Amino acid sequence: MPDFKLVKSSKRQVLGVNEFMRLGVLFAGALLAVTMGIAFYGAWWAGVVFIPYSVIFIKKNLKLLSGRSRRKNEEEFIDGITALTFALQAGYSVENSFAQAADELNKLHGRSVMADEFKLVAVRAQRNERVETALREMGERLGIEAIKEFADIFAYAMGSGGNLVAVIRSTADQMKEKHEINREIDTLISGKKFEQKILCAMPLFITFYLKVSAAEFVEPLYGNVIGVICMSVCAAVYLVSIRWAEKITDISV
Repeated sequence: MPDFKLVKSSKRQVLGVNEFMRLGVLFAGALLAVTMGIAFYGAWWAGVVFIPYSVIFIKKNLKLLSGRSRRKNEEEFIDGITALTFALQAGYSVENSFAQAADELNKLHGRSVMADEFKLVAVRAQRNERVETALREMGERLGIEAIKEFADIFAYAMGSGGNLVAVIRSTADQMKEKHEINREIDTLISGKKFEQKILCAMPLFITFYLKVSAAEFVEPLYGNVIGVICMSVCAAVYLVSIRWAEKITDISV
């Protein structure tokens, strides 16, 4: 049986990552709906019209936070299996190699989710459980497909009697290369994403500026049927433009 103390500890760390930031995203989503209600219809309660978009905004940003956490765990996993190859090459057994890799992860990254996960694999291996099963469950628990793929590769290498160290090292190199490509893409387009966010926020800031500095100029847009229709069309075009801009900068390998 798995070591449930380690499992609970690992889950607690995964669920606790950026918990404050998650609350911040929920607050930002609610504030966005209210802000758009004021900007487009001149009343905070009109924000109910934008609740569907606010929900999309919250889900997107929570997914973004989860993706950052997942990329961090994937990076640590690559470091872990690299350390695993050195331990196996030094003559350690499989279970002791995972324990050594966990210690190495603690040195590299401090106390981390992945270090606990590697310790859990070591414990389960010592209890004569299949390592690939523990790895596959780790991948499911953390939501990382690469770990589940590695579990299949590990099972094949163990079953075929091939060079386990060479197979793990080759897999680690391929995962690292893909991870580096994704990081380079993020670096290249991060500036454009920042510009996109500024441009998306500008219409709201301009509208508020006009309401404060030249209220009589925008007054015809509020409180009448023609103004409501006009601002509804503007809001629709604005939301479509935001979605289009997000699609353009959504690049991954």
